[in-house]
Amino acid sequence: MIDLSGKIVLIAGASGGIGREVARYFADCGCDVALGFHTREAPARSAFDHALTLGRRALINQVDTSDIAAARAWVNEVIATLGHIDVLVSCTGAPLPEGFSLFAKQDPSTWRGMIEGQLLSFIYLCRPVIEHMLERRSGRVIALSSDGGKVGESGTAVVNAGNAGLIGFAKSLAREVGRSGITANVVCPGPIDGPTLDALRSGGDTGARIVDEMVRRVPMKRLGRATDIAATMAFLASDEAAYITGQAISVSGGLVMN
Repeated sequence: MIDLSGKIVLIAGASGGIGREVARYFADCGCDVALGFHTREAPARSAFDHALTLGRRALINQVDTSDIAAARAWVNEVIATLGHIDVLVSCTGAPLPEGFSLFAKQDPSTWRGMIEGQLLSFIYLCRPVIEHMLERRSGRVIALSSDGGKVGESGTAVVNAGNAGLIGFAKSLAREVGRSGITANVVCPGPIDGPTLDALRSGGDTGARIVDEMVRRVPMKRLGRATDIAATMAFLASDEAAYITGQAISVSGGLVMN
């Protein structure tokens, strides 16, 4: 395991399939954790309980990070309780009320929620965290995006507009704060086994064929695991990654190579 002993990490979106594993992984690496969830408490609570069993300090809060005031209040509470924040990890994602659907068939009323969940949540969290990190002249900022934000993906056009925005925002942020010892990076998963693909499989033969085609296209011939993403994020949070910033790192078994 990567040694992050004594680090304090704030993890938004700790109730998702990837977010929960990221939270557990950072606790395994020695971090104290502040976990945020929006609607589903149980997965985040399991990661919180895991951290406590390891003797870590842990907080858990329900928070809507797409609300700028709520995001700042949460950051302030974490700093007041745990002392500071070394690492911000955002695993928040956009809702897909219509599932995977072509842009021309989507209900336009769903678009704002997708952009708020995928992009603005991270921006709103970054502002108070970056202010804090600039004062300390150190920090790591990591966002969960998608390879779809690099190359596009049918059925998720608006969500991937948010994913591409995450990449552009992190690159610009990295240029602004690098001289203060702060890094900003984005992790871009390829197809990851978990709830999203389970839902796709449950859609019948068509969904199952889509998943099979994903595997066929991956050079490593398997789906990714949430731990693959968690390990990458933990490395980016470590001292060993101090000279890596402004990157959008694909974790996709070679499916995307740029």
